[in-house]
Amino acid sequence: MKKYLILFTIVLLLALTYLFLRYFKTSNQAGLPQSTPTLTQTTPSPTASPSLVFPISQFKERITKKPFGAYITPQNSPVQPERFIGYHTGVDVEYEEVTTDVPVYAISDGTIVLAETASGYGGVLMIEIELDNTPHTVLYGHLRPSSLPKVGQKVKKGEQLAVLGTGNSPETDNERRHLHFAVLSDNRLDIKGYVQTKNELAGWLDPLAIF
Repeated sequence: MKKYLILFTIVLLLALTYLFLRYFKTSNQAGLPQSTPTLTQTTPSPTASPSLVFPISQFKERITKKPFGAYITPQNSPVQPERFIGYHTGVDVEYEEVTTDVPVYAISDGTIVLAETASGYGGVLMIEIELDNTPHTVLYGHLRPSSLPKVGQKVKKGEQLAVLGTGNSPETDNERRHLHFAVLSDNRLDIKGYVQTKNELAGWLDPLAIF
């Protein structure tokens, strides 16, 4: 009798162990996602299209004051006080309220052809790229001078180029914090932010039209 009691106890313990393990496995799986996401090692550049990426995060949404081709004067400007007059050669992407570093990116593979400080911009750079198999230069203005890359440096699409300068400081030539982004119709080095006639404006492309 004692022998059967011991055998029954062993069988019962095994059955309880099996049920416990099965329940624990099912509960654990129910609490886990079906797949584990891959961690990104670096902040990705904002995607625009298979051939280009946006030059900065929230590129289209933050063009709220000065679009391409707008005729700006001290009287009609959405930015006050205004010190410039003319047709705007690019777009301004506004970041006045952002206090952390804001990176800018190469929209395509290219070469740094200009990196300097300039009146009206603070830090400014240009890269030469190809659009539709034709050389163009792309301008980024109001950057932190200490973050600028070297002239002659090769860059890849989506690679971080620099960061925006601090608003209302020498880094931006005392302009508000924003990116002036322009695309020239060829590969000349021209950093004008404004031109005086519509004929001159033909030397630039509307950045929104290329994305």
